[in-house]
Amino acid sequence: MKIIYWSDFNCPYSYIGYTRLKNAINELKLDVELDMKAFELEQELDDEIIPMVNHYARKYGIPEFQAKDMLKEIDDIGKAEGLDFDYSNAKITPSKDAHRLLKFAKSKNNPDLIENITVKLFEAFLCENKPLNSQEVLVDIGTSVGLDESEITNMLNSNSYEIEVQIDEEDAKLNGVQAVPCYFVENSEEMLVIPGALSTEEFKNALKDLKSGKIESKTL
Repeated sequence: MKIIYWSDFNCPYSYIGYTRLKNAINELKLDVELDMKAFELEQELDDEIIPMVNHYARKYGIPEFQAKDMLKEIDDIGKAEGLDFDYSNAKITPSKDAHRLLKFAKSKNNPDLIENITVKLFEAFLCENKPLNSQEVLVDIGTSVGLDESEITNMLNSNSYEIEVQIDEEDAKLNGVQAVPCYFVENSEEMLVIPGALSTEEFKNALKDLKSGKIESKTL
C-alpha cells in the first residue's frame, strides 16, 4: 500500500493527521509507503516573522481574543493526540525551505531519516516555536537526523528543489487538492482519497476497507 499526501509544516492539522494516520497504520500492522508532497498554505508570506495570534486575527478578520481561543482549541486537539502543541505562541514564516529540506532528505533514500526529519520539522514550528525560514533552525534539524551540515547549507543557499516543490503544488491543483492534509491511498489497482485529518479509528476503517476491497461502500 502507498499513501501520497499533501501537507504543510505550517499546518497543525497536517501534523495531527500524520500522527493519527501513523497510529492507524501501526495498529493494523500494515506495510505502507508514505510520500509527502509540498503544499504551502501561506505562499503570500514574506520573510517577516509574524506571531500566530496576529496572523490569525488578520487572516480571518477577527479580534485577537477570538484568535487566541481558536488557537487554544487547536493546541488542545494536538495535545489530545500526545503532541506537545504550542501553536498559540508560534511565529509563522514561509515553509518553502522546510519543504526543500525534506526533498533533500528524500534524495538519501532512507525511510527512517525521512520519517524523523518530517516529525522534527512539524515539531519545530508547532511545538517549539521555531521559524521555518531560519537556516540555522533547518541546519540543526538536518544534522540531528544525520544529514551533512555543509550539504544542507549549500542546498539552502541555492535554488535546489524549488522546482520539485512547485511541481508538487501544481500536481495538487491537477488532483483537485485545495486544502491540506489530503491523502491518496493506493492499494493494487484501487485508490481512496481522504481529505482532512480523520480520527485514528476512521483512518483504520478506511484502510481496512481499501485493503479488503470494500471501498465502494465508503463515504469520506
